[in-house]
Amino acid sequence: MVITDGRVILRDFVREDIEDRIRWETVETEWLLWDAPWELEEEEPFSPDAYRDKMLRQLSTEKDPSRMRRSFQICINNGTRTHIGWCNSYNIDANYDYTDENGYCTIGIDIPEQSARRQGYATAAWKLFIEYLLSNGVEDIYTQTWSGNERVLGLIRKMGFEQCARQVNYRMVRGQSYDGLTFKLNISSFRKLVYGK
Repeated sequence: MVITDGRVILRDFVREDIEDRIRWETVETEWLLWDAPWELEEEEPFSPDAYRDKMLRQLSTEKDPSRMRRSFQICINNGTRTHIGWCNSYNIDANYDYTDENGYCTIGIDIPEQSARRQGYATAAWKLFIEYLLSNGVEDIYTQTWSGNERVLGLIRKMGFEQCARQVNYRMVRGQSYDGLTFKLNISSFRKLVYGK
């Protein structure tokens, strides 16, 4: 599946994306300082071979092309279709905690490609992704971050999200305590801010 506008292309994961992700996890890792940096200490070290095997297995599995997508890869809508990151969704429960069960749709975004930042690609990608989710019957959309992630907080506000929960001193990042933040999309604010209506 492909969704596009004049700025970005959202598309399904393809084999060529594997090596980009490995590079972003092992060489160009600056983005990891902002996207859940506590995971660097809590999770097993990234294994390129294990990741490659996992993704090749996933790509070899036949999927229903009409299924609702939970994630997209982000490419610049130019001649080269440069792959710059991804947007995804997961579920949270009534306490705003991650769950494998049914819950509230919660979105995230990563642009590891540093040369592609601050050019409006994240805004364009989230606009397309939010519209895709709404058009597929998702009624409530949330997002989460930590209070030190100023980069994404600007995007969150720009898209019409409103804070609905704060967990004080929820995370330690580089020796400092930060709050965990959850936001819910105000759809009318989203349409006004993004489309001017």
